[in-house]
Amino acid sequence: MVELRGIRWSAGGAVILDGVSARFRTGRFNVVLGPNGAGKSTLLKVATGLLRPDAGEVAYDGRPVGEIAPETLARTRAVLSQHVELAFPLRADEVVLMGRYPHFGRAPGPRDREIVEHALEMVGMEEKRAQPYPTLSGGERQKVQLARVLAQIWSDDGDEEGRCLFLDEPTSALDVHYQLHLLDVARGLTARGCTVVAVLHDLNTAFRYGDAFFLMERGRVALETDDADEVPAELVERVFRVRARRVVDPADGQAVWRFTL
Repeated sequence: MVELRGIRWSAGGAVILDGVSARFRTGRFNVVLGPNGAGKSTLLKVATGLLRPDAGEVAYDGRPVGEIAPETLARTRAVLSQHVELAFPLRADEVVLMGRYPHFGRAPGPRDREIVEHALEMVGMEEKRAQPYPTLSGGERQKVQLARVLAQIWSDDGDEEGRCLFLDEPTSALDVHYQLHLLDVARGLTARGCTVVAVLHDLNTAFRYGDAFFLMERGRVALETDDADEVPAELVERVFRVRARRVVDPADGQAVWRFTL
């Protein structure tokens, strides 16, 4: 479990996170929602240890993140950002191999390369393993980056407990098919005990995949719930500044959100 306790973080005199507390539980797909500027990505950076808060504490399974050795954290916690740029024309499989750096010494072993191949297969990029990364489309690069973080937290025994995957708007460069594919892959990790924390914009997609929801507004958590049906339309309208209503899809009987200005 990843726990944030009273997190405050500011930049340039502006308070970005204001007393945020949240518990991202093990084996769950935890979704962080909110409009632009609500503090979602900053929250993720604090939760991963990439930013140090002005006040408050981040703990992994009860242990402050600052007390965890960097090499241990690198083997058990991976982050997929919105955009990752590389200046060198590495092959796709070489980019994925970067995820194995915390696991080997001076050179990768056969098992590291096997894991790279498995990760590429999981994201459907095995046929482009040798293609230079800069020549891939934006969506293909994102899939390679997903394979990289999968390789980083890969567990040989299939037990992902104690491992954490953070996704910051991971589907922004993907078409609909691969949006669902990426989220299916991430959700599959939760069945093996991995803690997944994802910043998502699309409420319908979030409510379909999520197990726990954290709705942010102006640097605070406005609502935390395990039940998407408990999210009131009035709160969604206020936070996102839209008119919102939930309707039932006659095809499958599931409720979906519809928005207007």
